[in-house]
Amino acid sequence: MFFDIHHLKNSKIGFLSHSVRVLRMSVILILLGIAGIIHAFLPFIFTKTVSNGIKKLNTQVKDF
Repeated sequence: MFFDIHHLKNSKIGFLSHSVRVLRMSVILILLGIAGIIHAFLPFIFTKTVSNGIKKLNTQVKDF
């Protein structure tokens, strides 16, 4: 669903906590994306960075 006005209430989290958590995850995803692009052209760099980062984020998202 793209729009849920009760998202914060259903998640039982405040606006600021939610914002910080989502911004942190977004920055990590952007950095992992950059690492993936670099790895695509230089496969000997960041060999496990993207996959390990995604696995770590996945465990954090399960806690939401």
